[in-house]
Amino acid sequence: MTKPASSPARRPRGSITPDKVVAAAFAVSERDEALTFQAIGAELGAHPTAVYRHFRDKDELMRGLVDALLREQLDELGEPRENWQDELRAIAAALYDVFLRHPQIGQYAAARTARTEHEFRIVERLLAALRGGGFPKREAALCYRLFADACLSYAALDSAFASLSPDTQAGDRAAWQQEYRSLSPAEFPQIAELAPDLPPVSERETYLAFVDTVLFGLETRLARSTRPA
Repeated sequence: MTKPASSPARRPRGSITPDKVVAAAFAVSERDEALTFQAIGAELGAHPTAVYRHFRDKDELMRGLVDALLREQLDELGEPRENWQDELRAIAAALYDVFLRHPQIGQYAAARTARTEHEFRIVERLLAALRGGGFPKREAALCYRLFADACLSYAALDSAFASLSPDTQAGDRAAWQQEYRSLSPAEFPQIAELAPDLPPVSERETYLAFVDTVLFGLETRLARSTRPA
């Protein structure tokens, strides 16, 4: 008589933790698979209900993934810098690097509020840098939103590009080498003159130049807000 096939061994209770679920979700997303609880369960070698024990729904899971990005950003930052511009520049660079390491999640993270301790700590550091730099209370609050939203938006944009297929990315990059260089100088004189200089500019280099431009704007606002009446 043929023996029935044995069922997979059950994982010991408590062996699946929230951190393991988050790690599995990152693994699934980085294979460009649909981020479903079934796929995450398969990655864990467990039933999808194991995921629900830690995350009630997809929204809570996404906030958990965003929180993981913020924790990674904090780990990279280290101790606060004394100069407020250096501190904001470091926070912005760490944000970009983390998003681009996990572009499938990074492209969505900018629109979410994790409301976790890691997010609170980053917001606290940004506000402390601005207040330490001499920004009045209301101006510091406004400039925090300007800076944070600008950096998040730019990092999410480049994350979305990094999430495209390699062929699509290559085609878009090649356009600067081919289509743009072949345009008529008579009709598009500025493009024709600058086209050779456009392709070498990397996404990260452009982002950091963007951050410096935003910082220059904040410096202008600081000078105006503290100018004697």
